[in-house]
Formats: sequence, structure tokens, C-alpha cells
Amino acid sequence: MIRADRTRRPAIALLLVLSACGPSLPVEGPSLPVEGPSLPVEGVPQGTLVIEGNSPVQVDVAIAETDEAKARGLMGVEEMEANAGMVFLQDQPARIQFWMKDTLIPLSIAFWGPDRRIATILDMDPCRTATCPTYDPEIEWVGALEVNQGFFDQNGIEEGASVRLERG
Repeated sequence: MIRADRTRRPAIALLLVLSACGPSLPVEGPSLPVEGPSLPVEGVPQGTLVIEGNSPVQVDVAIAETDEAKARGLMGVEEMEANAGMVFLQDQPARIQFWMKDTLIPLSIAFWGPDRRIATILDMDPCRTATCPTYDPEIEWVGALEVNQGFFDQNGIEEGASVRLERG
């Protein structure tokens, strides 16, 4: 889930509102339900993210486009298929951090810029406390993919691989 840097909150908040990407503040309420055998959440657009590395890898993705979906991310998801994940998209490049508030499973996340090449891959751990660490990609990004932790290593995906989103 996305969390805006507090020092830039006013500027980022405006940018996020304009680009339909909200800051990740704690969201109260029920988590999104698990859907079907592959995608982790329902009620959001779906697609396939193709990652071109040593060999193409396809990931079935839920696409977080609304402020609520972006803030909620994978909160409450108890398990996810090996080839499933969630994509977060931004209209404009911005340096926005993620956090794992109320996320139950360990995740890996890849960030890419306008060139559609993965620039940063991070591992993130679940957090069920009131204060959770943030994960900073240290780049401005336009897209991010959350998957089960270890997915990128298991599939030989490294920084520099290109991504292509096919909406379903």
C-alpha cells in the first residue's frame, strides 16, 4: 500500500489528487475479500503484467486505480497464488513510499519508471502494529508490482527487466 512522505505531503497530496493516486493513510474497515484462485482482491480492474527478463514471466494482477484500492493494497489478504499480484499505477512519476499496515503476508515489490524498466526491487514484511516501517524505492516511479516475497528471485527477474501491462 502507498504511503506519502510526511515532509512532502501537501505537494504530493495535490499531485496524487490530480493523478487519482491517494496517499496511504491508515484505512479502517474490512479488508477486500480474496477472489478466485488467482487474483488477491476483487472489485478492481484485472490484467496481466508481462515481465521481460531472461524469459517472459506473466503475472495475473489486480490493478489499484482508485484512492481506496491504492491505500488498501493487499491488506487482509491471507494468501496469494504464485503467479498473482497487485499493480499500483501513477499518471506522473513521483517518489512515494509503501508500508505494510495490516498486511498479513510477506511481499516483494518492483518499481519502474516511465521507461517501463524495473529500477528497484524490495522485500517487505507484514505489519500488524500501529506503527509500521515504510519502504522507500529511492526513485520516482510510475508503476509498482507487489507479489509474494521471493517471486523475483525465484523467476530470475532483476532490475533492468521491462514490464508490459495488458488490461483484461
